[in-house]
Amino acid sequence: MNRANIENILFNQGNGILNTRELDTTSSKYSTFKVLERMVKKGELKRAEKGLYYIPKKSIFGELPLTIKDFIQKYLYLGDKRIGYITGVNLFNRYGLTSQLSNSIEIATNTRKNPREFDGIKIKFIQNKALITEENIKYLEILDILKNLKNIPDSNIEESYMLMKSKILSLAYEEILTLLELAEKNYTVVVLALLGSMIEEKNILKVEELKKKLNKTTTFKLNLNLKNGKEWRIS
Repeated sequence: MNRANIENILFNQGNGILNTRELDTTSSKYSTFKVLERMVKKGELKRAEKGLYYIPKKSIFGELPLTIKDFIQKYLYLGDKRIGYITGVNLFNRYGLTSQLSNSIEIATNTRKNPREFDGIKIKFIQNKALITEENIKYLEILDILKNLKNIPDSNIEESYMLMKSKILSLAYEEILTLLELAEKNYTVVVLALLGSMIEEKNILKVEELKKKLNKTTTFKLNLNLKNGKEWRIS
C-alpha cells in the first residue's frame, strides 16, 4: 500500500486516525510500514501504540494529544464496520438511569480482549455473544441495561424498570420482535423475564410461550413490585 492509499484512509475514512488492521498489507506489508515510518519521522503522523497512528492536531498552544474518544474508535469500528459499542455505567447515564459517570470505559465486543489503559483511563471489554452490527446496537444496549437493572449505581430499580418499559413499548412492533429474538438467543433467563413482563401487554404470542417455559421453582429477586411479577417469577 502506497502513501496515496494511506492518506485516503486518513482523510476520507478514518478522521485522521489509522488502524493498521484496516490496511490490505498482504502483498506489500514491508513497504506499507516503511511509508508509515517515514510519515512519522517527518512529523506528519504520530504513533499512539502498535498499529495505531494519527494525524497530530494543533492549537494556538501547540500540538494536541490523541483523546480517549479518538483512541477507542479502534474498538468501535474496523473501517466502516461497527465492531463494538459503549456499555456499562456510561450507557446507563446516557439513558438517564443514573447521574453517575464512570472513570473507566466498558466496551462490548464479540471477541475477548484484555483490559487496556490510555491516558490514565481504564478500558474494560465485555464479550457479547450477539453479533454486533450498526443496526442492532440499540437493541443490545437495551438488553445490557435489563441484564444489569439491579446493579445500576445511584438509581431506583422501580424507576429504572418503568423508564425502560416506556422506551421498549415505544418501539415499533417489528423492533420489539427483534429485541425478543436477540434476548432469547444471547441473554440470560432473567433478561427474558424482565422483557416479557414489559411487553406482555402487546399480546405477542411468542411472549406467552416464553412465560410457560419459565421454571416454576425459580424466582428472580430484584426488589420489584410488579402487577404481573408473580407470573414472570419476579419479586
